Amino acid sequence: MTSGVREPGGLHRPRLLAPLLDQHGAGVVVVIAPPGSGKTTLLSRAAALSAAPSAWHVAGPEDRSATAFVARVTRAAAAATGQDLGEPRAVAELARALEKATSACRLLLVLDDVHELEGHPAAQELDELLRLRPPRVRIALGTRRPLAANTPRLMVSGELVELDHEALRFRSWEVEELFRQVYGEPLSPEAAAALTRRTGGWAAGLMLFHLSTSGKSAAERERAVADLGGRSRLLRSYLTRTVLDELDRDRREFLLATCTLGTLTGPLCDELLGREGSAAVLEELASRQFFTTLSEDGLSYRYHQVLQTLLEGLLVEERGTRAAAGLHARSAVLLEDAGLPREALRAYALAEDFASVGRMLQQSAAGVATDECVTVDADRDDPWLALVRARRLQRAGACSAAVAAYGEAEAMLDDPDFRRRCGEERAVARAWLPEATIADLAVAHQSTPRAVAQSVRSATLRVPPPDRLPSEPLAEGVVLLLAGEPRRAAQVLAHPLGGSGSDQLFADLARVVADLVSGPATDCVATLERVVLTAEVEEQPWVARTARGLQAAVLLVTSPEPWRAESCESLVAECERAGDEWGAVLLAGALGVAHVVRRHPDAQRWLDRSAAGARRLNAPVLGAWAAAIASVAAADRAGPDGGGPGVAPDLRARTEAARILARSTGLVGAEEVVRRRLDVRPHPAPPRRWVVRCLGPFAIERDGETVALPELRPLPRSLLLLLALHHGRDVHREVIVDQLWPGTTLDAAAHRLHAAASSVRRVLSAAGLGDQVLRRHGSAYSLHVDGAVLDVSEFEAGIRTAARCLALGDQRGALEADLEALEHYRGDLLDEVGPAEWVVAERERLRLMAANTAYSAGHLSLSLRPPAEALPLAQRLTVLDPLRDTAWALLAETQERMGDLTSAAATRREHDLVAAEVTSPRP
Repeated sequence: MTSGVREPGGLHRPRLLAPLLDQHGAGVVVVIAPPGSGKTTLLSRAAALSAAPSAWHVAGPEDRSATAFVARVTRAAAAATGQDLGEPRAVAELARALEKATSACRLLLVLDDVHELEGHPAAQELDELLRLRPPRVRIALGTRRPLAANTPRLMVSGELVELDHEALRFRSWEVEELFRQVYGEPLSPEAAAALTRRTGGWAAGLMLFHLSTSGKSAAERERAVADLGGRSRLLRSYLTRTVLDELDRDRREFLLATCTLGTLTGPLCDELLGREGSAAVLEELASRQFFTTLSEDGLSYRYHQVLQTLLEGLLVEERGTRAAAGLHARSAVLLEDAGLPREALRAYALAEDFASVGRMLQQSAAGVATDECVTVDADRDDPWLALVRARRLQRAGACSAAVAAYGEAEAMLDDPDFRRRCGEERAVARAWLPEATIADLAVAHQSTPRAVAQSVRSATLRVPPPDRLPSEPLAEGVVLLLAGEPRRAAQVLAHPLGGSGSDQLFADLARVVADLVSGPATDCVATLERVVLTAEVEEQPWVARTARGLQAAVLLVTSPEPWRAESCESLVAECERAGDEWGAVLLAGALGVAHVVRRHPDAQRWLDRSAAGARRLNAPVLGAWAAAIASVAAADRAGPDGGGPGVAPDLRARTEAARILARSTGLVGAEEVVRRRLDVRPHPAPPRRWVVRCLGPFAIERDGETVALPELRPLPRSLLLLLALHHGRDVHREVIVDQLWPGTTLDAAAHRLHAAASSVRRVLSAAGLGDQVLRRHGSAYSLHVDGAVLDVSEFEAGIRTAARCLALGDQRGALEADLEALEHYRGDLLDEVGPAEWVVAERERLRLMAANTAYSAGHLSLSLRPPAEALPLAQRLTVLDPLRDTAWALLAETQERMGDLTSAAATRREHDLVAAEVTSPRP
């Protein structure tokens, strides 16, 4: 039971709900973040999902007195528990009443907007309530600012958990889920990542972007992400109303001027503004959660991305272009003197002082990242900016283009030091080209970037013996990973590197891979998200894109949804568009491995694609791993004999080839794993497969056998079928009522729904499915058979796979996917329901999809296989869609190719009769 709880919306986010719903967790949870961060949405969802009764109260100015606060909290708690708590006049009395009321149950007490109580007597009462909290009462607080209460003491004791703006920030994978599952307007993985970066994962920013692009095409949404900035009307209006309007003039001017620094410290701001006291202002802004964050080292601050972008736009609007450029120029000088080259370079660029940009680039031996500062045309005549372009291509993984760009830059300036630098960096890029050989890559064991790159590249040709591992930790860790020793690799890579920040990023990425390979890695998705964010800040697009691809592959396994495979494939395509052949090989392999874990038939195709890419790159070690994994997976699918003598010769030959390749590249462990598959061995029984079937007769199947369900009355049966059609997803009570009992009063419908749900739950339990298959989440219901797939989803997934295969020119893959999809289409959707409105449109949509798929499969089969195999497909098509002219034409053509001219003529006559019936129906 909930009292006063707003209806939850938005995305279900388990990582945030866990501390609010865990019965054994902290007794106090404080959700503290700026406006628009999703505090209320999170609290309302927790209240709706809580197994305990939930009381809800939103604090306001009317609660600021102690008496009013106690009275209103008492009313909310009494309504939730259904007990008379009396009329306590102080928190101590309220605490005693709550302890008595919760002697036999728990209570979740949610108090939102408690920052409204700051500086008033009610704040002291809240502090007292936290101190006297009964043991079976959990208190969840929503606030924009830190509490006056003694929260550090509670945190040290483990009684309090704090979820701040960083925790509430949407991760890129959550943004992708939000737009696909909640808004119904999907974004590609790269667009979701860009939107996350531009909004900082700020919930309100994401919602405003959705509102501004609602109804637009996918291409228009993708363009809108690229164009998103502080000049967005909705974004500006919201930020101005909820953020800037809260400030006095002095604070507003402080923000406007200091945004030119990017990285803020007290001394830098004092120097820029010509005054003292900036450190205290920054500390106040951060403590108030005012879109200002403290760096991990505790020495500097940054404004939230959306606020930073807004302030930069307002600076130009309010002070003019010349004044804004002057302020950026002053900031650039200060930043350069403070040893912050990246920030200084950006400030010089915004001041349009490109002479200083070139000077800084020339002085930087390592070459600071300048993606934001160097335009496509700016490097045509300047050798230093041309060098920046080459470095940018190298960081993006476009090795071939980078080698050419380094050569162009080197030719622009006849300076020995400049040419030496270009040559050194070009050698690093050239190491990753296909023509590299082990002899070319032989280097002394030293810690230069060139030595590290050549050591790792050499290991992609053949892994070195244990006594010849590189001495540099990054190279050693990656080589151990390539050699199939993930645990040792993780140990080596776990130690902080003393080199550049980019080296640490590569090490972090490799360590996550090592953890994943060696066993279930805890929190690897969050770790990869941190790698992505850091890589984007450090302007390392190859690392960011690869980490996003690995993250997508992990999510495909841990949170399987049909669309996640599309996300993974999209990232492989993104690599190919960027000229990043190595990234494409790695991510295709990661997707293949994810499909292996899921026992999905696409595994072979993606592992083969990865192996083919490795051959093009002359990276046989990567190809050997892909071939080994593919052969093991194929042998496992083949049955108890694995890859033994009793199986098909082509499978055994494939497995033997994988073993030979593993041996030739020094992969002893991989060779042994493959060799075992060549021997006859027992095979573990596969896990039970559950299928919920709505296409054709409704059924729940276990290992191909239909589970016998006791008979249900019509109304409960309709509820079961409706929930089955949405298997694994919540269906809101109002939707159920509207579809099953339209025109019925809400009270009567609610009673019917409760009774029907009880009947369904009882029947499912009697069938041995348990009483948790029918679930209730707040005011929504769902049917969830653990581990089951819905035939409708599998049918549609097969069609999408076929479309992707056709787009790649893989006609055989498309045919196989079409045939697999048609296996799931065993009849019209929930035919027993008849012409019910809630199923008719969906039934017709799926029937037409089946007809289109049958036509595609028949057409492909006719060109790739003997015509007799296309015949049943063409015949089925005429049944699915008898009014389609091409259906009859395909059937007649198939019969003619089989030499059955009589049947072909009969087919054409029957088609004429059908057409005549349509054009001239009988009276």
